[in-house]
Amino acid sequence: MSRKHRPKSVLTWLEFRRGEPAGRLGDPSLGGIVGRGPFSHAGYRWLWSGQLVSIIGDQLFPMAVVALALGREESAFSLGVVFGSRFGALALLILVGGVLADRMDKLRLMMSSDVVRLSAVLLLIGLGNGAPLWALALITFLMGAGESIFQPAYDSVVPSLVPERTLEQANAATNMLKNTGQVVGPAGAGLLVAAVGPRSALWVDAATFAVSSLTLLMVGRRLGERRKPAARDEESMFAEAVAGIRVVVRMRWLMALEAMALVHVLFAVGPWFVLVPLIADDRLGGPAGYGFVLSAFALGGIGGAAVAGLTQKLFRRPGLWALAAISLFGVACLAFAATSSLPVLVALFALGGAGVQFFDVLKTTAIQRHVPRALLGRVFALDFFASFVGMPAGQMLAGLLVAGAGQAVTAMAVAGAVVFVTSVLPLAVRDVATLGAAGTEPPLPDPTARTAAAGGGTAE
Repeated sequence: MSRKHRPKSVLTWLEFRRGEPAGRLGDPSLGGIVGRGPFSHAGYRWLWSGQLVSIIGDQLFPMAVVALALGREESAFSLGVVFGSRFGALALLILVGGVLADRMDKLRLMMSSDVVRLSAVLLLIGLGNGAPLWALALITFLMGAGESIFQPAYDSVVPSLVPERTLEQANAATNMLKNTGQVVGPAGAGLLVAAVGPRSALWVDAATFAVSSLTLLMVGRRLGERRKPAARDEESMFAEAVAGIRVVVRMRWLMALEAMALVHVLFAVGPWFVLVPLIADDRLGGPAGYGFVLSAFALGGIGGAAVAGLTQKLFRRPGLWALAAISLFGVACLAFAATSSLPVLVALFALGGAGVQFFDVLKTTAIQRHVPRALLGRVFALDFFASFVGMPAGQMLAGLLVAGAGQAVTAMAVAGAVVFVTSVLPLAVRDVATLGAAGTEPPLPDPTARTAAAGGGTAE
């Protein structure tokens, strides 16, 4: 191959092999996640950089709250109330956040979310160690409310910042960032809280929200006129939320995946957080073994997201590959019944984490490609809701049915079987194998007939 025809990157090579001219849309950002990928667009760089800083705060806040709650009587009850407040906020407000993301300027909405959470952190700093339980619960509720507003807006603004052909790379970079935070964040946050105390750590948390707001301002400068919302008929928030639900139901491939997610969370993911610590304490060396399993899962997720970002264009049936990948989590859960070897389980859960994130990148990208921009906020809110609503029930179910490590192993094997089987069932639904790309379903109506909210154009 002559020098002038030598592919310059993995992704360019993939396009070359498929006989497609790399960059046929006039977009140079097909070279990978870094370099000539989405990071070649300043708006996305600023957005991602803000999240890089925010992840630090996301890890610091729960550690600081734990330190404040453990110093009082009935610590377990206090922690349950405090962290239950966050879940309550998410359950109550995530759909509201989706409606607002479709109604309003997404960047301003995200900045407002940062301001709410910054104010909550400053209030907690002011109250300090003497904060009553109701105040801790209220502040944690505000943090969950801010998250409910921020997350749908974030996922639905990304298509406005990068070309359509680099969406999978942008989503992969976001997922890699989140998983990196899960690997290094808890330990780093715990060390900081132990070293300087919860109040000083909360000052760092507050600073991260301030920095995030500044990066969103920079994103807004890059979008300019494209941030203007499109004209639309005003409906009640309830009517718009119902419209979002109808969209998901109408997209049968997406409805099948959301139903699968509900089953996975209720019967596997929720119980996983209860059962694996029991098994680790009995067979894997205690908390250290549990920590290795968690870290392996997150590290695997980084790799899985990266692979999805670089290889999705190879797949004519991305849904088939995505479901095969997420079934690896079921295999890892089943392995508890076959082995007590920590290295083997660590390796399998690294594969499981890779599979989960591979699936998530492909599904997120498919939603961004096939749902009209004016509906993205609500659809992502429902997607987020499906991924966590069964968590408390699954944890309670495991706690009620499992009495010891032996039963925990059996329960995890059952959970793994459920994941494996239900990861295959969605393929019976038309368009799941292609994640909607086959085009056999009628097109969804766009409420505005134009792009809405945070920028109608594509990245330049």
